[in-house]
Amino acid sequence: MAHFQVGTKIDMETVAHAGHAELELGGSKVRLLNSANKRQWRHLLAVVATGLALASPISISAARAQTCGTEYTIKEGETLGQIAARVYGDPSQWTVIFYSNQDRLGSNSSLLVPGLSIRLPCIGGRRARQSSPARPATTAPTTPPPPTTATATGQFLISSLVRRIEFLTADGYPPYTGRSLEKGGMLTELLSASMDLVKKEARGRLDYGVSWVNDWAAHLNPLLLTRAFDVGFPWDKPDCSRRGELSRGARFRCERFFFSDPIFEVVTVLYVRQDSRIKTLTTGDIDGAAICRPIGYSVYDFDQNGRNWLKDNKIILIRPNTVEECFRLLANGTADGVAIAELVGQSTIRSLRIDKQVRSVQPPVALTPLHVVVSKTHPHARTMLYYINTAVAKLRKSGAYDRIVDRHLTRYWEAQATPDPNLASKPAKGGAAAPKPPAARPEPANAGKPKRAASPSSVPNATAGTGTPAPATKK
Repeated sequence: MAHFQVGTKIDMETVAHAGHAELELGGSKVRLLNSANKRQWRHLLAVVATGLALASPISISAARAQTCGTEYTIKEGETLGQIAARVYGDPSQWTVIFYSNQDRLGSNSSLLVPGLSIRLPCIGGRRARQSSPARPATTAPTTPPPPTTATATGQFLISSLVRRIEFLTADGYPPYTGRSLEKGGMLTELLSASMDLVKKEARGRLDYGVSWVNDWAAHLNPLLLTRAFDVGFPWDKPDCSRRGELSRGARFRCERFFFSDPIFEVVTVLYVRQDSRIKTLTTGDIDGAAICRPIGYSVYDFDQNGRNWLKDNKIILIRPNTVEECFRLLANGTADGVAIAELVGQSTIRSLRIDKQVRSVQPPVALTPLHVVVSKTHPHARTMLYYINTAVAKLRKSGAYDRIVDRHLTRYWEAQATPDPNLASKPAKGGAAAPKPPAARPEPANAGKPKRAASPSSVPNATAGTGTPAPATKK
């Protein structure tokens, strides 16, 4: 990781091309999580570094009026670092503001524009103290209703403290998650349907939201660790009972996060080119191969079952931003293989029209259960896991779980069907004109959380909504 300190002069081009880097600004370190879009990172670095180095004064009254959990209008000359320092007391938390506003900042070439309204999420479950006058007393009861108690009929215990749960996921993982998919994808609908059961029984005392941040690498840290969002999905779970054999990233996941019961299990396979020398997953075939898996995805399975691909440096690991980028690298010969969930891989291969060039290697790399994760330091972690585990179990028992999975898989396989090749040259003639498709529904612009499968040429956008996300055009 490159390290830079802001002094009298700094070459921003060098910083922007440094990949993962730390930028030291007046004693505070800002970590660059990702360098996929160097042009926009250069803009961000220039704004943050210049602003913090010059320490443009902002009025005390403006600082005091600025609180988390609110909208804030950017002023001339302000930087994200300055705003983070005032709201959170730490300029390095600018990344939380950045990721929470990618729907507003990501499409702006200069990133920060005076007059732009941004969200200031609360982190660590804390809200800054408000300076508003005390409210007059009312005759309404101030004691919250007591939690509902469980009964033999299987009702949920409802917490009097947890009023809303913010779920975090990302695009680019079909058929499991994606705003372009029906109801946000299979796993999004399964969790939404499960939480709807809890919400119904809570009778107004609990709500939830699903937000999208297309940067998996930012989900665990900082977004979930700082509690800018409550829970994230879908994530696989390392074998935490063998921590001594795990990579640093896998140990971090075991040490810092709780995992829900498995929501779904996927088959992870290795895709290679048709003419590849790789026929099996044995050491002789795999040695020296360049294997691709997107940044933010875990890689602990590469060392499972005595495989030790990474531990013994048997493979070269390539980590672009998206699954689509991995398959482009495979098709052009840069990568020798892509290790990814089978259905995600098949969908991407079909969309890139490289199905004739690619094959899968058997047996699978792994059978991978997918979970919801929550930071161990979240004060309501156990309550939220109770809701999720109990609700998903009730959904399975009712049969609704199987119906949701069946519908999504049916649509998935129908979409993989091979079209009649004659359609390419068959002219349209006769008959009535087909009706126009309905206009696309606009994405909600309400507050919430950002991302995950980003385009290689742009900072990923993000939207947030309440409950099941509205379908939107895939980035």
